[in-house]
Amino acid sequence: MELVEFKFDVDWKTNPFFCGLDVHKHELSASICSIEYREAKIVSRSVFSVDSEGLERFWNYVKKYQPSGFAMEATGIFHHVIHKLLMEKLKTVIWRSEVVVSNPANVKGIPGRQKNDKVDSENLVIYLAKGMLKKGKPIIEVLEDLKAIFRMVMRIEKDRTALKNRIKKTLDRAGIRPRRLDLNNDWVERFLYYFTQFQGTLGAFLDEILIDEHPLEPYRNVIKKNIGSFEIFSSFSLTSVQRALIRQDLVELDFKTGRKATLMIEVGRVIEQYSTLRMHASNLASIPGISKTTAVWILAEIGNIKQYPTSRMFAAYCGCCPRIVSSAGKVYSAHITRHSNTYLRTIFYNASVVVCNLLKQDSELKRYAIRAIQRKSKRAFKLAACNVATKLTKIVYAILRDSVPFNPEYLQKNESMSKHIDEQTFSLVDKKLIRHARNVLLRVTQMEDTQKLGILGKDIDNLAENLDSLLKGKKIK
Repeated sequence: MELVEFKFDVDWKTNPFFCGLDVHKHELSASICSIEYREAKIVSRSVFSVDSEGLERFWNYVKKYQPSGFAMEATGIFHHVIHKLLMEKLKTVIWRSEVVVSNPANVKGIPGRQKNDKVDSENLVIYLAKGMLKKGKPIIEVLEDLKAIFRMVMRIEKDRTALKNRIKKTLDRAGIRPRRLDLNNDWVERFLYYFTQFQGTLGAFLDEILIDEHPLEPYRNVIKKNIGSFEIFSSFSLTSVQRALIRQDLVELDFKTGRKATLMIEVGRVIEQYSTLRMHASNLASIPGISKTTAVWILAEIGNIKQYPTSRMFAAYCGCCPRIVSSAGKVYSAHITRHSNTYLRTIFYNASVVVCNLLKQDSELKRYAIRAIQRKSKRAFKLAACNVATKLTKIVYAILRDSVPFNPEYLQKNESMSKHIDEQTFSLVDKKLIRHARNVLLRVTQMEDTQKLGILGKDIDNLAENLDSLLKGKKIK
């Protein structure tokens, strides 16, 4: 009798395992899945605490299976610790594995999904094992730190604006309403601070400033230049409560200004440590309307540009492309989408306003902004600014993709390539008339009587095709 070695259909040594994670603030649920006969099967599950001891137990638990992949949902900031741990541990192992951080929107439509930690981790690992889970935005620690700094700076700036408005409101109640009172100027803050310590009227305070050895003597010249806006309120004074309110708001404003300056110094230190980040920021800063600080903020918000396959997807993430609404087989373009990055949408819109209003240097981008304003008219300035913002997103995408600075005359160098298209451009009114004529001719060709005309009927078809070619910018044969 011959002995025959029995073989399993599945080789357990090479059978891949996957790990699904459901991350919470204080708890981590893990599920291990294996592929058997092309079917995903849960082989183990466990729950760990998110602390030093719990994370070490978690790693000892999962490394026995040598998972080919880890899957988790992006949960604000709680998943950052788990992602950092896995990336550090995977550098020390001999097997290959990937960490997938998926957008919750991509896993939202799981059939029969229940709100249970074990069920969520099981669903994630099954989807990962079947190759149906999409990778989300990669976590780059330095960019996450920069993003946190810039968002904090934005909150501080909003608080500073509220304080400045509160100071002006208190002055309004006292009847002192000078025009163009800019509290961003150091001399205005000093002027108001010493005025709140003065007991008399504004006119008496202005006379006292002219005396030698006054604390405001370094600012005397600039105060004299702007004294006309204060003299018309010389008979007004502040009450003790109004002086106290303005003084406290000024102290808080000065404190928040210092906080903002400290954070921006920290941004400069981070940029100096990374030459690639500094190069990309310099390239983006060459675009009109985008400063060096704004360029770094854009880089912190978008992460790696390779995660956006096309410029349209990048514009959609920035909130600079219209929503598509379809009804009864017709497709319409609505307002820009709000389901996007709020900060990038604000950055690109403000940059487009600078290009449309404040930029004086002539370039192809400036001419594009002028054409957009003329096409939409002054009544629809916001719509024209949104068009320019979309143009800026395309420029930013191309610059980061090719790692080159902005070239303001790029379109002029390639003018010969699109010359035949430029020669056949029409205004919106002309396009509307051509489109209407084409539609009428198409309806005429569908009539029974015109089908009997023979050659004349073919001429109508050719004319409709030529009108359609005009609309698409093609040459007419």
